[in-house]
Amino acid sequence: MLKQLFIALFSLAALYAEEPVLPPEAKALLPDVPLVPTKPKPEEGTITQTVKGWRLDSPGKLAQSYNLSVSRRFEGALAEGTVCLAVIKARTISTDKEDGKGRITFAVQNTQDYKNTPLWKGWVIGKEWDTSFFSFTAAHPVPAGAGLAKLNAGETKQSIEVADFQIYTFPAEFDVFKAPRMKVTYGGRELDAPWRKEAEERIAKLRQGRLTICVVDAAGQPIVGAKVKVAMKRHLFGFGSSVDPLLISGLGTNLPAGDQIRYRDTVDELFSRIVPENGLRVGNIDAASDPAKPWEDAGRRRTGAAVQWMLQWAQDCKMSTRGHYLVWGYVEPWARTALDKGGVVGLLDCYDRHFRFVLPFCAPYVDEWDALNHPVPFVEADALYNIIGKDFYPEIYRKMDAMTDKLLFVNEDTFNPDRTVGFEKHIKHMIEKGVTPDGCGFQSHFSDYAIPDITHEWDNWQNFGALVKHLTVTEYDLQTLDDQLHADHLRDMLTMAFSHPQMTGFVIWGFWETRHWKPTAAMFKADWTERPAVKVWRDLVKTKWWTTADLVTDAKGEAPLSAYYGWYDITVEHDGKTATLQPKHATNGGKPTVTLK
Repeated sequence: MLKQLFIALFSLAALYAEEPVLPPEAKALLPDVPLVPTKPKPEEGTITQTVKGWRLDSPGKLAQSYNLSVSRRFEGALAEGTVCLAVIKARTISTDKEDGKGRITFAVQNTQDYKNTPLWKGWVIGKEWDTSFFSFTAAHPVPAGAGLAKLNAGETKQSIEVADFQIYTFPAEFDVFKAPRMKVTYGGRELDAPWRKEAEERIAKLRQGRLTICVVDAAGQPIVGAKVKVAMKRHLFGFGSSVDPLLISGLGTNLPAGDQIRYRDTVDELFSRIVPENGLRVGNIDAASDPAKPWEDAGRRRTGAAVQWMLQWAQDCKMSTRGHYLVWGYVEPWARTALDKGGVVGLLDCYDRHFRFVLPFCAPYVDEWDALNHPVPFVEADALYNIIGKDFYPEIYRKMDAMTDKLLFVNEDTFNPDRTVGFEKHIKHMIEKGVTPDGCGFQSHFSDYAIPDITHEWDNWQNFGALVKHLTVTEYDLQTLDDQLHADHLRDMLTMAFSHPQMTGFVIWGFWETRHWKPTAAMFKADWTERPAVKVWRDLVKTKWWTTADLVTDAKGEAPLSAYYGWYDITVEHDGKTATLQPKHATNGGKPTVTLK
């Protein structure tokens, strides 16, 4: 069963092999010199020269995948924000992956500052010799003479052969959406795919119910023939986005007022749930003062004011809020400082301070929390359960649970089988220790090189739904330059999630390119041009799954209809009298009453 699930979950997006058509502006960044192999230790695999290039044999997932790699240095400088195209010629000889494709990471690095990496991207290599390519924007600059491009093969048990790779750069201001891109698709994308009918039937059953507006006079007697206008205001389901508190509040941002207003208006128009992207993280609104850094206290006060303004604004607008986060599952930079200063006790004190401040601060507003974020580490040595103890997760969850009545989720990405196995292992361990999380959150960060069959997202949710009561999509995005793929995948993920009975929401991790951690995943470009995904969102969330009606009360003074669950504006008119009501429709058979006096 589990093996079949993995095969399904990670049947990656189909990449159609082709040569990129390079615009005339493209310039090769890497010199025409041979690739240089590393010298791995015996336990890290082998690299041997072949007729076409280099063969890299990896014994499994390496702690440092870059120890098994081939690279090429470049002398020219690379400016931050430069649009680039990586082109790779390689093949997979063998792999332990069911789809037969090899896994690599491709990196562009500054050898004088390895922490600020212009690119570190996962990619797949097909079974036949072909050329694959992807565009990217340099995240950090590289000074002249310090550049290094590297293909790392220590990602899994595999043998791959690399003939060559090259990076092309484009002039300043070149639109990344005009760069060459490969054709990509995923299973279940077809408009006649069988899963669609089943999902629509579930949505009709789960997400709407009978709503009857009762109209009475001052004496409580039913009024016949009253005109009733029903207009949905906000979904109860958490169709949401992460947001920048400083930008949405206007406190502490230097962006033009027009962008601030557009940003806030877009949130108000499209979403029923928000997540302060960074505002509620450890240390961002409360932490011990450092006399040597008074500006940090000022920054926390500003962020705290912005977060509180945003939370109150959202509540006034009938939006729900998720908190992100209470505990991070591995050592972040601030946690490393705490460990260096005070050991495990010092780290736990920081978390305790965080809980005692942020939980009461957010209590009037936040409905759900990412209580434990990223329980599966990227590097095992950094995992808190290895530093503090194997039962750390159930113990810290129990402590958080005792301090709040809000839903507490364990939040993780499931973009590969290893992470899925680790996620499930930790949930089961917590349950074995007597702590069943309220829910599981699925971060859902996708890239167009690896998109699982859409029906297998359902299989994954079902697997975790058997362990916990609630599920939610917490941080959805898809990095791609293909507007139609971008829109279609959002359409299908939204539909599948809205149709799942345990789902409480679907949150995208940002919507505007200027304030998005992965700009090519944003729905709005920097100039507010709308990508097709915006229309998909409106067509589904604000039209297809939206209720408006003009009714007339019957002999009982009632106006019944089937309505999606949410907040409503109801206006009643009769004999020159008008009354309004803003009820919350949350259960099948609701009967709000409007009195005309």
